[in-house]
Amino acid sequence: MNDRFCRAGRWSSLCIGLAMLTGCQALSAPEPTSSMGGNALPSACRWPATGDSLERLRATRDALESQGYAILDTDATLGLVSAERKTAQPGLGAVNSPFGRTGFWGGFGLGGRNGYSLGVFQNFGGGYNTDPVQIERVSVVTPEQTTLVDRDSVMVDYNGYLIDARSYNQPSFCQQLRQEIDTRLNRTAGEATP
Repeated sequence: MNDRFCRAGRWSSLCIGLAMLTGCQALSAPEPTSSMGGNALPSACRWPATGDSLERLRATRDALESQGYAILDTDATLGLVSAERKTAQPGLGAVNSPFGRTGFWGGFGLGGRNGYSLGVFQNFGGGYNTDPVQIERVSVVTPEQTTLVDRDSVMVDYNGYLIDARSYNQPSFCQQLRQEIDTRLNRTAGEATP
C-alpha cells in the first residue's frame, strides 16, 4: 500500500512538473525567425515607407548617427541600415565586490600547502574599469512598402561574459526615429525643389 502511494506521488509530481514546463514554454516570446517573429514588433516600429529608397536610406543613416549609433552595415537593395551603440554602465561593476573597484589598489592573500605564506600584490590600473557595457543594436529595413525597426540590447561585463540580453523595441524610440527620418526626408525634398 505504501509503495503504491509512493508511485502515485512520483507520477503526480512528474505530471505537475511537465505541466509547469509546458506553461512556461507557452508564455515565451516567439523566435525571431518564426512566422510570428515579425508580428512581435510594436505598431510604432512599423510604418509605411515614403520617398526615394536611397534618400530614405541616407536619412535613416543620418538619424541613427545623430543618436550616437555607429553604422555597421547598409544594403541599398534590401533597404537595410544596421547600427550599434555601446554605453558604459557606471556602478554596475561594483555589484560583486563589497568595496567597489578594488583592482586599483591590489590585495593580499593568506594560505599555503605545507606551511603558511603571506603574499601582497599591487596592480595599478589593471582591472580598474570593471563597469559592464550595454550594446544596443538597431536594424531598420524597408523590404517593400513598410519600414520595420528592430532593436535589441545586450549587457556584457568587463570580462566579456553576457549578463543580460533582451529585445529593446520601445515604441517611444521608434516614434522618435521615424520623426527624425521624416524630418530629414522633408528637408531633402525641400532642397530638391527650387
